[in-house]
Amino acid sequence: MANTGISRKNPGSAAAGTTRNSQSISSEERQQMIAEAAYFRAIQRGFNGGNSIDDWLAAEREINRLLPSPQQQKQERAAYDKLRAGVSKVLAEARETINGDTIREALDRSVAQLKQLGEYTGDTVDKVKTTVEKDMAVAAQKIGPHWDAFSEKTADLFQVWRDRGQQFLAGAAQATADWLREASGRLNQHTYRTGEMTASGALECTGCGERLVLKTPAHLPPCPKCRKTEFKRI
Repeated sequence: MANTGISRKNPGSAAAGTTRNSQSISSEERQQMIAEAAYFRAIQRGFNGGNSIDDWLAAEREINRLLPSPQQQKQERAAYDKLRAGVSKVLAEARETINGDTIREALDRSVAQLKQLGEYTGDTVDKVKTTVEKDMAVAAQKIGPHWDAFSEKTADLFQVWRDRGQQFLAGAAQATADWLREASGRLNQHTYRTGEMTASGALECTGCGERLVLKTPAHLPPCPKCRKTEFKRI
């Protein structure tokens, strides 16, 4: 059996779902997606007429648009890690009064610094910026107003504020709420799609409810159960 970095847990257990250790979508997974897409094209026309080679080539183009190449996955992972590190550093430097602009500027400054390095294309930086912003929005939603009891797991990038005083945390709660209102209008939705980078943690397929646990930041594969391509954080 091909090693895809995925292990299924006992469906009857409390932690039922899929644990993923791999950081990239493998060649085997890519080929499986192409095969499934080609088969779906044949189903759509009732297996009448058409050509299996044409189906495969069309499916291949479709999946290539959806999934980054192996080299691009490496580039995006490196850019994603650097952007998260930059945002974390800027947030950690925040002192005294903070507001929604503090969070927005932490992301914008880190994006600008990453682009100045010249190691990644503008498209790559913009793509990982969107993902990091989603990660931050999901964390802000999970914490809500309860900044006196948040954990490193739920806080994600905001965990650098964990040990601040009550006054700072009260300001952080208001700042993230203000920033989240502005960011939500720009992001439209906080779902993640196959081929997109995201942080470690648990996600749920919006199609079938299958739970996918990422052990490390990784590009999302299709759902291991229903093969659909949209997930939400849980």
